[in-house]
Formats: sequence, structure tokens, C-alpha cells
Amino acid sequence: MKNKELRICMVGAGFVGMKHAAVYSALYNTKMQIACDSNIINATKMAERFRFQKVETDWRKAVSDDNVDIVCICVPNHMHFDIAKEALLAGKYVVCEKPLGMNSKESTTLSLLAKEKGIKTSCCYNLVYTPAIQYIKSIVKNGELGELVCFRGAYDNDRLANPNSAYEWRMNKKISKGGAICDLGLNIIAVSQYLFGDTKCVSAMTSVIHKKRVDNNGNECDVENDDIAQFIFEYKNKGIGYISCNRVAPGSKQDMKFEVQFTEGAIRYSLERMNELHIFRNKNCGYETVISDNNGWFNVGYEDLKGIDAENFLFGISNGEGVEIDFSFATKIDRIIEAVLNASEKKTWIEVSNEKEWKT
Repeated sequence: MKNKELRICMVGAGFVGMKHAAVYSALYNTKMQIACDSNIINATKMAERFRFQKVETDWRKAVSDDNVDIVCICVPNHMHFDIAKEALLAGKYVVCEKPLGMNSKESTTLSLLAKEKGIKTSCCYNLVYTPAIQYIKSIVKNGELGELVCFRGAYDNDRLANPNSAYEWRMNKKISKGGAICDLGLNIIAVSQYLFGDTKCVSAMTSVIHKKRVDNNGNECDVENDDIAQFIFEYKNKGIGYISCNRVAPGSKQDMKFEVQFTEGAIRYSLERMNELHIFRNKNCGYETVISDNNGWFNVGYEDLKGIDAENFLFGISNGEGVEIDFSFATKIDRIIEAVLNASEKKTWIEVSNEKEWKT
């Protein structure tokens, strides 16, 4: 597979699909093969802008096309499972936006199917590729600050803080099981998983602040899922944590932040200053500020991370190496989300299912 041109099928020509198309079209060993969207106008615009060879409105025809190697899924959450499953059965490499499934049953099915067929997959938790977070990962791996004591994270955004903001599909449980947790919270959950491993159990609460909104057609609609979600948890290995997410937080833009306390120091990070991190070591008098990491990176932004994510996936395909943020990783995130929503509903601690249980 080394140096082979990889032909891309993009399913979804909205905002996120356009971002993915821009990234993949810029990589040296790709060919933009099919632009697919149920809206022919959107699909055509994508095809013209990024030089796709073909336009398609039927995703089933698109993902089964013999001239496609990679299927990239950028559609609302409830469509992920069917498209990803069909693509895997057709023997395609699959990239899917997050969350992978509507529930853990869907994501587990996809993860096991990919393993069974030996197909490389990727789920777009690209924030873990931020150079600063990669540097934190190396600190954790080397044990520089001792053992983990506590992780505290949050992801707040004010895009929907105005109660007059329009109703959208992310507020419909049939399309997205969770609200803020499936749009914002999953990102900070992924950082926690990436840095410190599996979560054992959770206790959670959720809240809907603006219970009704008007859609773009003037219809009043019920907001069916969480505006705010927060939970405490215990790691499987060592340490405890707290995570919150809020999609109606005034003044917050992309405010993903976390603080990690260790036995011999601490780390603070905020995505709104994504190229900085703050490190405290017990021998020092205060925090030191590090720009990006210790490898001399230039500053990076949102679209750079999508580029890093895509390059890592293509490198894994071309060189036969493992893909770190694959469907198995994504299934773990979906398991945590499901446990959080269940814990909130039942008002009790919920165990997070582990990989051994997926196979039973």
C-alpha cells in the first residue's frame, strides 16, 4: 500500500465535510473521488471546490464504489452507524466524525467489525493531537510529576447561550442521544481517556436550560437533550476526576480546559490558548509557561489538527502501522457517554463497560 494513491469519498458536504475535504485534498497521495450529499447543490459545490471526480446523492452507491479506498463520514450522528457499517462491509478504510455511534451497541458493532475484517479506521478526536497535549502525554508516560491524583476538565461554549438561537438537529434525541456531552463534552472525555486510560464508574447530572426553541421554519420545538452535563468519575487504574460541559455558557468560545494534579506537580491547559500549557513542579515556586511543547513547534490552530489527524491515518494505511484514535478508542468514549446519561437519569453510580464485555 506504500505510496499508493488513496481515493476519497466524502459523505456530507456541510461545514465539517468541507473542512475534511480541504485537508484531504491537500495531501500528496490522495485523489478526491466522490463528493456525496443528499443535497445535490451542496455536493456539487464541494466537488467543484476540491476537484472531486464525481458527485453522488446516494451514500450507498458512493461507499460501495469500486473506485473508492477511504470513506469519510461527516453527517449527523444518527447516520454514522449505517454508513460506517456499509463502508466496512465493502472493504473501505473509514474515517468517521464523532461520536461514532448513537449508543455503545452501535459503536461496539463497528469496532468489532473493523477488527474482524482487519480494516483501519479513524474517529476524529483530533484535539488529542495538539502539540501541547502530546507534550503532556510524554510527561505522564515518563512519570515526571509522579502519580495521577485528580483530573478536572470542562468544555464550555456560548454558541447557544442566546435563548433566541434557532433549534437545530443536535437538540433532537433521535438524531443525537446527548446534547452538550455529544458535541462538546466528548472532546474533553477523549483527552482524559488518551492521557490516563479507562474510566471505571461515573455519577452524573444534566440540565436543560432553554427548554424550547424556534427552528428556522418558525416552529416551536422541545429541546430534548442536555444543555449542561457534569459528572464525577473514578479511573480504572488510579485517580479520580470531574468533567463538565455547557453549550449555553456566556462568554466562552472554544473553552476546553483542564487541570491535572499529580503527587509531584500539576498541569493546566486551555484550548482558547491552545499553544500554551502551564506546569508546576513541587521544587518550584510557581507555574512555568511552555509554548506548544519542547520540540520547537510553530503555533497550531483548529484546521492544523485536522491535517495532523488525516496524515496520521494515511500514514497508518500506507505503512501498515496502527491507528491510535480508531473505532476501538471511539467506542470507549461512547461507553462513557452512555454511562453518564444513564447515571443522570437513574441518579446513581454507573459502571462503564469494558472491552471484555463487548465480545460477550
